[in-house]
Amino acid sequence: MRKNDIIKQSLIALVVLTCASICAIPYFNTSSSNNKLQLVVDLHGYTPSTNRTPTAEDPEVINSTYYIAKNFMEENEDIEIVWARTKPVGGLDSDVAQWFTTQIAGKTVPAIAFSWGSRYQDRDWYLPLDEYLDENDSWSYGNGTWRSIFRDYLWNSNSLINAKGQTIAIPITVYPGSSTGYFYNKSAFEKANINSIPTTWQEFITCTEKLEQTGYVGVAPWLYFNTTTTFDAWVFQSVMSPSYSAAIFDQLDYDNNGHMSALEQARACLEGKFSPFGENGTLAIEMYDNLYYYYSKMLKKGWASIDYNAQWINGEVGIREEGLWAIPVENSNTVRDFDYGVFVAPLVANDSSSFLSEIEYSNGPYQPSPDLSLNIMKAAVENNPKMLDAALRFLKYLTKPENVSLICVENGGVLGAVKGTNHSNIIDEFIKNKFPKKKDCSWPAGFNDEQGDKLNRVFEQWVNASITKEQFLQQVDVIQSTGAKTFLNNMHIDYSTWDIKI
Repeated sequence: MRKNDIIKQSLIALVVLTCASICAIPYFNTSSSNNKLQLVVDLHGYTPSTNRTPTAEDPEVINSTYYIAKNFMEENEDIEIVWARTKPVGGLDSDVAQWFTTQIAGKTVPAIAFSWGSRYQDRDWYLPLDEYLDENDSWSYGNGTWRSIFRDYLWNSNSLINAKGQTIAIPITVYPGSSTGYFYNKSAFEKANINSIPTTWQEFITCTEKLEQTGYVGVAPWLYFNTTTTFDAWVFQSVMSPSYSAAIFDQLDYDNNGHMSALEQARACLEGKFSPFGENGTLAIEMYDNLYYYYSKMLKKGWASIDYNAQWINGEVGIREEGLWAIPVENSNTVRDFDYGVFVAPLVANDSSSFLSEIEYSNGPYQPSPDLSLNIMKAAVENNPKMLDAALRFLKYLTKPENVSLICVENGGVLGAVKGTNHSNIIDEFIKNKFPKKKDCSWPAGFNDEQGDKLNRVFEQWVNASITKEQFLQQVDVIQSTGAKTFLNNMHIDYSTWDIKI
């Protein structure tokens, strides 16, 4: 799984995959029979469904992006938008990477595509966008730059900026404070005598223990992807990584600008800042031990084969890990006979670790991360100014506040990346929560999908007792340093002057 922002894998996304039909239009032949330029677009889980109304086979429909594209084509009669529908929307990093590789080789890659922002930046797939973002455009309200219409803090996000400092993705939506949350059974909390939702990881552990003592499943993982023990899962991304990287933030922020870039993360890795055998070794080992404890102690034995969805509906689960995009589905659940709530993933804090500080909170979402962010794929627009112009025109149209609002209201579980947008009222209760003020940093996983997969495998081996803890720690160093070096070499970044420890 990706190392930063959590993957968008909603039920809506699954419908798009299910109803997918072949779309492979070589971009060297960009004109349709009606002489319109064919702009191939991949919106991942936001791709319009093939039906406009729900059916028994396809109960979920995505209409907002369909009508946005329809209106765009009416205003831009020289362009025909064609949806990319062969992509493995529900796939892991390696699956999606292979799809892009195949599409680029076959000259069918979409001009506009979703790939978790900067996820594959070291493959040189993305067109840098700064010159277009900083142009004065008459289309934008206020006649400002394209960049100026977005939430300002987003332009520091590593998911939009590559290691060279170039902007390579355009944000459309952001998570409503967090990508995931914990859905909880209010009746179960009452019976377990839990009077408040947990705000730290230690409180969360205590909460799950009380639920289990009362006869409930303490915590159920999201099983669509988490069917195996995975290092880079939500508990790492949302709970462990923010806290433990923040504890050494002064060592990671080399340029003292208040943000850790991808380049700084790679440098810190090679200089041993994350190593379990380096200066922060005790801190690193504590974090790995916490991840181990989650899988080996907090989850029930045989958890990967348990139907937690059915147990949740039957009222047997106290807390369920899920993406915020599931709120609309949960609200329409007519079978469940208990009230539910959603709370923010609690960070590890000073009540369980001497390395960590007390958590600061904001009232409402604190600088939420990008959800849907789109790249212009270099292979589709290089030496093709008409295609580039069409891609920019559609992206600018898509990011108009009224269009982003349509997407947010229909999706339900997201906010707009653009200023002045509306959202669905179904998340109003959730965004009233207090959200931790996280520093802009993260603990590394594998730096690329190949090394990330290796890290997942060795972590699973440790949890399953196939290797020892010492063997796991040794291999973490190798995997992370190998991934960092490969990443930097692919980005053509000289690191010869760094104080490399690993």
